[in-house]
Amino acid sequence: MSNPRTIRLDSDLERKVDEYTKQNRVKFSQLVKLAIEKFISQPQTIELAPIDSATWMAATKKAYKKHKNAMDKLK
Repeated sequence: MSNPRTIRLDSDLERKVDEYTKQNRVKFSQLVKLAIEKFISQPQTIELAPIDSATWMAATKKAYKKHKNAMDKLK
């Protein structure tokens, strides 16, 4: 048996979990086990989506302004 673990849920999610466990007569620990098993058994892929050049330029200008001091130190 593994060590007990603690998790924190957002209030909205906690309410949904409480409703689900009452309706389906399943314990919280069983629900967490089932959810984790399903999540890790499915392949997790990240799909990259292209962005337009205006959005890219705005993000790079913002990043450059925010991290200008660090970039100057790298020169």
